[in-house]
Amino acid sequence: MENLNNINLLPFEKNRYYPGKLLTSVDFLSEQMYMSNKRRFMNDLLYGAGIICGLNVNNLDDTSLMVESGVAIDGLGREIVLENSVVRKVSAIDGYDETESGRLLLCIRYDEEDIQPVYAIGAADKASGHEMNRTQEGCKLFLTDADSRVLTIPESGFLSSATIYADSDYSVTLACPSVVPSGHNVRVAITVEKLSNENSPIVLNGLFGTPAFVGADGKHGFVADISELMLLAGERKQFEYHLTARAGGKADTMILGKPDDIEVSVNSEKKTISGNIMLHLSISPESPREIIERELAKTSLEERALHRSYEYVTLAEVTIERSSTTAIISDIRDDAIRYYIPTIANNARRHEYSEWFETAKHKERVGVSAATTTEVDHYPTVREPIYATGVCEIPLGTEYKKGEIHLSNEVIHGLGGGDVHVAVGCECLAYDAKLDKQAKNTVYGDSTFFKADALPIPNAELAVRVMNDRGSFIVGAKLNARTDFVVLLVRWTATKLPSGEERGALTRFGNDAAIMPAEPTIVVAPNESRFIDVKFKNMTPCALEYQLTEKNSGSITVDGIYTASNKEGVYEIHIYSADNPYISTYAYVVVKEKDSEDGK
Repeated sequence: MENLNNINLLPFEKNRYYPGKLLTSVDFLSEQMYMSNKRRFMNDLLYGAGIICGLNVNNLDDTSLMVESGVAIDGLGREIVLENSVVRKVSAIDGYDETESGRLLLCIRYDEEDIQPVYAIGAADKASGHEMNRTQEGCKLFLTDADSRVLTIPESGFLSSATIYADSDYSVTLACPSVVPSGHNVRVAITVEKLSNENSPIVLNGLFGTPAFVGADGKHGFVADISELMLLAGERKQFEYHLTARAGGKADTMILGKPDDIEVSVNSEKKTISGNIMLHLSISPESPREIIERELAKTSLEERALHRSYEYVTLAEVTIERSSTTAIISDIRDDAIRYYIPTIANNARRHEYSEWFETAKHKERVGVSAATTTEVDHYPTVREPIYATGVCEIPLGTEYKKGEIHLSNEVIHGLGGGDVHVAVGCECLAYDAKLDKQAKNTVYGDSTFFKADALPIPNAELAVRVMNDRGSFIVGAKLNARTDFVVLLVRWTATKLPSGEERGALTRFGNDAAIMPAEPTIVVAPNESRFIDVKFKNMTPCALEYQLTEKNSGSITVDGIYTASNKEGVYEIHIYSADNPYISTYAYVVVKEKDSEDGK
């Protein structure tokens, strides 16, 4: 049986046969190992580790999962074959008892088993007198804590990097390929990484000189403008800048940053840049493919051995809730967990599948009607949250003075720096006769309009001061009449207004741009599904958001497929542009049982 702990496949040795050589079992095992190690060596170099086909993971019930049949290659080049789908309880899989967290990785590893006992003279087991006649290749499933899987990656000389700023709170680095093909575009990246749990935003503004590169504006440099960036510990965000290398022969160059041209502040405290930032690069007459292939082939066998990948293949991350006797599966995910090995055998099908996407792009190029095209990937969208809401308190004191102004504490709205609109209103609980219970009310504007309703709120005027660059605001209240309230409860709603690139992208919407439902009113049966189609007026089709305006009114997907409630009624759907929420419309759905005679 092969020693599964032996990961050193070199040097290769094979039998040398000569007339009259005495062959023993050791010689035949050596022959087998030579062929197996050669094959695994090439598997590792040419294919790498990952899944070739199958091995999908599905949960059958709350405690069991199924792994479908499939093939994989581990980090030692060994083929792992699961010939039949298997079902296992999570708590019965190897390694479960050693895990501690609720996030587990389901993995598969190569395994061997000696089978078929036969009678043998001189058997190692004298008592039974048997030896195993075959060695069966197989595999084993096991679990490990997700946080315990740390893979060291060999350092690459492909990227050249320089530190712009670093402390215990943040690390900011500048990176670019160390060799750039002349006359080609290249991406330069500034990466900001949060190192601590401190709640502190970072701001970076800087001019970087690029003597051998030009930007889209034709200038030899680019401006980095990172405003009020808030990250969680361990989180990182990358900002990209695109340049073009000068045409010509080979040359050494650099990207420069001077301390006087770069400003960094953390939590509104200005930081000092210690010295010049110099990112050393080379411009080469080689093509991008030549540069990449050379870099990929530079890793030596010793380096590969030091950073050898795992002797198993990860299939999925399983999130569980533990009980005293078993484990309850709450989620199974495999995105960013599985690595697939592209094979030549799949080239024909890969080409067939890719044509579906290429056809869609081709139709758009030759002029498909704007009303029918559904591809919106080339439209920039607002990725950051654009709404936030909350409640703050304004202490009013115990002594009433007409016209006296009271202020809230500074409130962080959580939408970051930039232009933000904040609306505020007085919030209270009051008896609602229709609901026959205490219900929440919010009054925006002059509360005296609702004096007859006797809402428990003071007569006060409200105003808001928004600190755009700090990502916060303060609410002020001026009392217009005597009140017994000592605290004013204020509901606030903040809306992020588009800025920079997003604002430029939204210029394609004119003042008369609008969307409208193809059918303003739709009649469906309970639990029936229907697509809510939308027409675009004086604007390019864009990504839409759909929102039901009341609870228990059914459900609607991100693509606009509405599934009716099982309760009859009239329900409202709010539809708006993902790029510009102010462009919106409403559709109405009438849910009622179909007439049994005419089917309507």
